[in-house]
Amino acid sequence: MKATKHIKNLALKMAKEDLKEHLNFYKRVIPEAYDKENTPEQKRVYIYRQNKAILSELMDIKKALYNGSFYMRVESVSRNGMSRGLKMAYVKKNKLITVRSKQILHLAGQTKEGRISGCGMDMIFHSQYTLFCNLHKSYKKANYQKNLKQYNNY
Repeated sequence: MKATKHIKNLALKMAKEDLKEHLNFYKRVIPEAYDKENTPEQKRVYIYRQNKAILSELMDIKKALYNGSFYMRVESVSRNGMSRGLKMAYVKKNKLITVRSKQILHLAGQTKEGRISGCGMDMIFHSQYTLFCNLHKSYKKANYQKNLKQYNNY
């Protein structure tokens, strides 16, 4: 499966957000190294590496969704039942890889802690559907019903 322009743009946007957090961390925690990290060359290198890693993970997730090797489970339910904590994972080279990136969790409609609000409907389905549609340019191009016949829990 080849990376689409939409996924490349998503990966670049996420890499730029990571750069902001990276520089903010250096500014707060290691101020003496901030100037070294804030050079145009270092920024370019950081964005290149992050973009490559994020693009790879997004493509792995998309392949897993199509192949039926993407899994989700409910970790916890709030006391009032109005939100759930979800875990997402996919299989790559016979290993189960947990999705921890807060930006990818956001693409699935979750908070950075993996929580999703809602009750009265299958929130696992909703989260997977949201992720699948966000990995495509539009929900019509995603064509969820045609491309994905089922979803998996683990």
